[in-house]
Amino acid sequence: MNANDVYDQRKSFFLEAPASLKGATYAAIAVGVLTLAYGFIGEGLGTRTWGAFLFNLFFFFCLGLGGMAFAAMQDVISANWGRPIRRIQEGFGAFVPVAILLFVVYLLAVGFGVADAGKVYKWMDDPSILNHFHGKDSYLVPHWFFIRVGSILAAILFLTLWQLKMSLKRDELALNGDRETAEKFAYEAKEKLRFWSAPILIVYGTGFTFMGMDLVMSLSPLWFSTLWGGWQFAIMMQTLMASLLIVMFALKGTKVGEVIQRQQFHDIGKLMHGFTIFFAYLTYAHILTYWYGNVPEETEYFIHRMHQPWLGLVMAIPVIGFILPLYSLVFKAAKYTAWVTVPLASLILLAQWFSYLLMIQPEVIADSSNWFPGIEVGVFLGMAGLFILTFITFAKKNPMVPIADPLLKDALDAGHH
Repeated sequence: MNANDVYDQRKSFFLEAPASLKGATYAAIAVGVLTLAYGFIGEGLGTRTWGAFLFNLFFFFCLGLGGMAFAAMQDVISANWGRPIRRIQEGFGAFVPVAILLFVVYLLAVGFGVADAGKVYKWMDDPSILNHFHGKDSYLVPHWFFIRVGSILAAILFLTLWQLKMSLKRDELALNGDRETAEKFAYEAKEKLRFWSAPILIVYGTGFTFMGMDLVMSLSPLWFSTLWGGWQFAIMMQTLMASLLIVMFALKGTKVGEVIQRQQFHDIGKLMHGFTIFFAYLTYAHILTYWYGNVPEETEYFIHRMHQPWLGLVMAIPVIGFILPLYSLVFKAAKYTAWVTVPLASLILLAQWFSYLLMIQPEVIADSSNWFPGIEVGVFLGMAGLFILTFITFAKKNPMVPIADPLLKDALDAGHH
């Protein structure tokens, strides 16, 4: 299929989700809502439930922000190889405004202490624990915390909506049949996206780093990590590539799947392989520096997670998130063969879900002796359902191939740079 074929068939790239998928999505959301209700009503479960809410929300937010950041990376260098799958990334990005709304709900709950949310952050509940930590006692202050996170969320929301608007408007013009006007705007949009993508990436990178430090790292206020931003980025991009591959395989039998070629599967598979190694490298760097430094404030964070019930997850992550993908993805066919690639991508998503769980839940669960991940899984199902619902709604309203993208022609004509 070439660019002219895509334009001629432009109205066939909208996707209508099957009734079974919609039903499963609504059921998952219902499970999530009921789980949250149970957690907030149940005695002594408030902080744990808010922790489950936070880490599941952060997991899917990273998929959305990762999709928009990945699109900006390609725009800044005018890469054409990923154009056939660009709209999938933007479909992920459509969840960013939803996630930001949920973050606002979370921050309001923390600020007003709804269902023990005020106890999630130890330094808010008991500011005296920072008395002997100069710098932290002036940085981890409630009003400054809310201003920082709120400003970052506002900036990310604005830039995400602007990116989506520029990309989708050119397709909207093309769908109306005015090809000349659409092409003119498409080239203008291409140049604007190319010019602004570099500053956008700086905002995304800086904002994401500080957001992770404030919302997640500060749960353990005496611990700190200078690798936190890079480590979070590695997880975000590894899970993004895994999710993209799963969706790409799911779309193979559709009209959109006719545009996606083997080279896109191969390239995303290579990136997933690369970020698998990058994630492992930064994880090892974390542990190594804390091991030889042997500073109590640093080592306690890891020692806490080396006990049950967390030890099993600590041992599972390097196996299913690094060792299995590392060696399996060496083979070329493993990057575009569904029965190999999809299970590997699923294992990576599971491993990184474990990673987010380990970041947050050990800090918010007071007694983990009888811990069973029922609340965590229930909230995950609800958040996953909401993410999928956002994606299928986006796919129903927008063509899932960027039909007016000037670089799509080169990508479909065997261009690969």
